[in-house]
Amino acid sequence: MNCIIKIFKIRFQLFVNFTLLFCLTLISCSPSLTVLKFNPDFAESTYKYFAEKSEKSVIKYPDDHNKLLNACETLTKYSFGFTMEEANREVMIDYKKSQSLYNEAHRNFVKAVDYCGRALDVKYDNYKDWIDDSNNESPIFTYLDLPYLYWSAGAYGGAIKSSKGDPEWLIKLPRLGKLLEAGISLDPGWNKGALYSAMISYTMIRHDPPVNKEIMARDFFTKAVIASNDLDLGPYIALAESVSITTQNKNEFTNLLYKALNIDINANPDIRLNNYINRKRAIWLLDNIDEYFY
Repeated sequence: MNCIIKIFKIRFQLFVNFTLLFCLTLISCSPSLTVLKFNPDFAESTYKYFAEKSEKSVIKYPDDHNKLLNACETLTKYSFGFTMEEANREVMIDYKKSQSLYNEAHRNFVKAVDYCGRALDVKYDNYKDWIDDSNNESPIFTYLDLPYLYWSAGAYGGAIKSSKGDPEWLIKLPRLGKLLEAGISLDPGWNKGALYSAMISYTMIRHDPPVNKEIMARDFFTKAVIASNDLDLGPYIALAESVSITTQNKNEFTNLLYKALNIDINANPDIRLNNYINRKRAIWLLDNIDEYFY
């Protein structure tokens, strides 16, 4: 019975881990690394402030695609970086608390999906029909649309996970793939390989998994590492959580996380905060390694 429970937890966590593919790409107005490290409560309240401010701006300018994108991005960052992070840690400790946090995150992710959807709908008349498969003709996206595609995918990923298996959201998983693939077609190495990192996890859980999905996920890992000049912890954690756990390769899991921990998080200032958060994740995973392997 204990083994069955552990297998269930592992499978549940594999889907939880998918949300981490949208690790925070923190912007200049975000709290500094020092604040995040030594005063996390203040950092959280600051992120919440920016999220609430962006939503108020959308109310005032409901058809401004830039403000809609900002609301989608800030709300998604806040929900992933704080609410979901806490929920993911609590799921094995205090299940009731974790479910309350998932509910809170879900409400925010649903709003974020709406904001990004409205932003792209303002820019492209056929976006809505394309994303829900009513029309296969894709909008002619440009490089400037990459943030819209990425954060829309992030919002969908969060809403799907935090829905706790709601069929209404599970059937929208293909939309996430469409958005990521549209982004990769424009610039695969965008944002230091963020799209490649996302595809590592998505490839392993997509609704139409290819026969060689593990090979494809590892290929995305290699591309993500190259795109970031091997200065991003994200691809290592994504591969460890998506592939190593699925294949029950404990040695690979450990090696990937230790390689991630050996990366200098200060080497690239643009992803320093992102790396700091991922470093904490890697340490937590190693501390709880027995929860993932049976």
